[in-house]
Amino acid sequence: MSNLRKGLNLLKLLQSQWKSYEELKTLQNRKLKAILKFSYENIPVYHKKFKQVKLKPEDIKTTEDLIKLPFLTKDELQNNYPKGIVSPLVDESKCWTSHTSGTSGKPITAVYDIKAEDFEKACALRPNLSCGQGLFDKWVVITSPEHIQDKTLNKKWFQRFGLFSQEYISLFEDAKKQISILEKLNPEVLDGYSSSLYLIAKELKASGNNKIKPKIVYGTSDMLTKEMRTVINSAFDVEIYDQFGSVEMGRTAWECPKHSGYHIDMEAVVMEFIKDNAQVASGERGEIVYTNLYNYAMPFIRYQIGDVGIFSDERCACGRGLPLMKIIEGRKTDFIKVPNGTVFPPNIWIVILMTHQIEQYKVIQEKLDYFTIKIIPKSGFNKESEEDIKNKAKNVLGDEVTIDIEIVDEIPREKSGKMIPIVSKVK
Repeated sequence: MSNLRKGLNLLKLLQSQWKSYEELKTLQNRKLKAILKFSYENIPVYHKKFKQVKLKPEDIKTTEDLIKLPFLTKDELQNNYPKGIVSPLVDESKCWTSHTSGTSGKPITAVYDIKAEDFEKACALRPNLSCGQGLFDKWVVITSPEHIQDKTLNKKWFQRFGLFSQEYISLFEDAKKQISILEKLNPEVLDGYSSSLYLIAKELKASGNNKIKPKIVYGTSDMLTKEMRTVINSAFDVEIYDQFGSVEMGRTAWECPKHSGYHIDMEAVVMEFIKDNAQVASGERGEIVYTNLYNYAMPFIRYQIGDVGIFSDERCACGRGLPLMKIIEGRKTDFIKVPNGTVFPPNIWIVILMTHQIEQYKVIQEKLDYFTIKIIPKSGFNKESEEDIKNKAKNVLGDEVTIDIEIVDEIPREKSGKMIPIVSKVK
């Protein structure tokens, strides 16, 4: 049933992207009303928020009315999980639960029931098919080891026949090892962390290697800078398709072959762009605030994710009714270089720290072989947790590095006001 539902969701999404913006807006408002009503009646956090501003769900008639509701912060999400934010109507043991340390350094837990997970997977596949990926293309994904083990053990029946079947490479491997594996796999589709693809591309250009020629490259998970895009395009002789999303929301925006901006998945989310507690005009920069329209297991209503973008009222030449976001500005973090010369993407720390009871963290590379990790712990974090982090970090970065962990009560923001979780003082 799940696979059938996923296929039907994908088919509907492939069709709905060609509807007019006005038709999609009507669909979006209908979905919004339904999830607001459910959240008010079943989720304590949102019932309290509606009461706080003396509103009922029926007072929110369109996405423009969302401005009347308070934001949902990451602190509130942490402090109210699970009883205050997860629906009492779902059995969490039967849900897909994802734990991430995230790029802000604040660990977040997201819960999807089977129905929501199926829709999220369909949203993730739509941009790939829309950009030319074939059903049986050889598809290689660079991701964390935990994802590799889980996805390899739980391949669906259709993947065993080669349909949307993925091969995986660990982002913990250095670029030369990753290239060696890619040469053997010879993928038609290459997908992964943008920072990892960038390191591979730099190594390919430095060595003059032009053996790896996928027809499509997708970047995800971290900010794709202009320099990274240029190097990746040159090394693989393609135009990379950047995709945007998060663990909490799934895929939410993506580039089509026109590269005119990022199409927003408005059937799945409402994406507001906020400045000074007001929605910005087209062309203005604003903080991205999400409302998820399909995850009833753990609703996200006006969720402050911490990224910045520019909304555009322009229409893409491709003809899709999906609106555009022009620029994505995530949290820029530093690449990590270690004594043996290996350079790691910053997201390795997300994987190293994701399984621990941590409220917030900050990693500082003081010297080539010396790291300090400041941690605000949660209940359950202990000396054994510290040793586990140190051992995991050494397994990835090498035995030459020293890891010091400092337990702190507060981690100050940068002068800019941003929270930057990974900083290297090694240039």
